[in-house]
Amino acid sequence: MNPHNNKAIAKIKMGSVNDYEDCLKAMETEKEAWMNTPMPKRGEIVRLIGEAVRAKKDALGSLISLEMGKIKIEGDGEV
Repeated sequence: MNPHNNKAIAKIKMGSVNDYEDCLKAMETEKEAWMNTPMPKRGEIVRLIGEAVRAKKDALGSLISLEMGKIKIEGDGEV
């Protein structure tokens, strides 16, 4: 909901307790794989994630400002 005018921004699907448990199990499996990944490779993955976020900064900043009722500059700052 947009806090400014209480209009719906989007609809989301709620997860169940089973969805949550499945997510935790998958996370534990991936955590092991991540810990076994060499540090330079992990660093490269984190760098690529940062680039992807920066490439979408304007859209993400707009979403944050809309969702949280903030001005655009604040939304961009959070990204």
